[in-house]
Amino acid sequence: MKKDRFLIIIALISIIGTIFIYGSLPDEIPRHWNSSGEVDAYWGRSGVFLTALLPLVLYLLMRFLPKIDPRRESYKKHKKAYNMTIYVGILFMIAIHWITVYASLGNDINVKLLVNIGVGILFIVLGNYMGQIRHNYFFGIRNPWTLASEEVWKKTHRASGYIFIILGLMFMIGGFIPGNIAMGLVIGGIVVLLIFTTVYSYLLYRKLEDK
Repeated sequence: MKKDRFLIIIALISIIGTIFIYGSLPDEIPRHWNSSGEVDAYWGRSGVFLTALLPLVLYLLMRFLPKIDPRRESYKKHKKAYNMTIYVGILFMIAIHWITVYASLGNDINVKLLVNIGVGILFIVLGNYMGQIRHNYFFGIRNPWTLASEEVWKKTHRASGYIFIILGLMFMIGGFIPGNIAMGLVIGGIVVLLIFTTVYSYLLYRKLEDK
């Protein structure tokens, strides 16, 4: 596929670029930023190769998983949703890698804003495709009730898509507001999503069982 070749080429260019710029990096590079966008953890310079290789490794893993999924036929039905998740996710990880490199070189950059926007886009994209995801064991909302019933799976994913989109917007908004407030907003949204998917799928399963 053309898009797959594009992703692989971009990932390889990113790795090669990292090799060329490695000698210019300081001995320690940022490993984590807190909710205020400040670096609160570092690792050795060689850690940059982990973030450089991770997109390619994740791509290969996501292409491998459908081959061992007992419900591998489902991936043909939600091919567009699965592919879009891979494309956006891999490009996001490559972007995060180069944001880290850019910051490591002493440049001033609003990491919190960029990461929040990136994560927000991921949630919005996934939310738009949630209703297309079919029954499988690796991709989607997997709990005892969605895995036990295809109908519960379909309805839970269709309903959860809206929450994913709202959560994506919350991530984006969180990039523009103070750290603690943004963190509370995002964590609150994730908790609501987890509670909703769990309770909704359970109640729906019980309702179908009682028929």
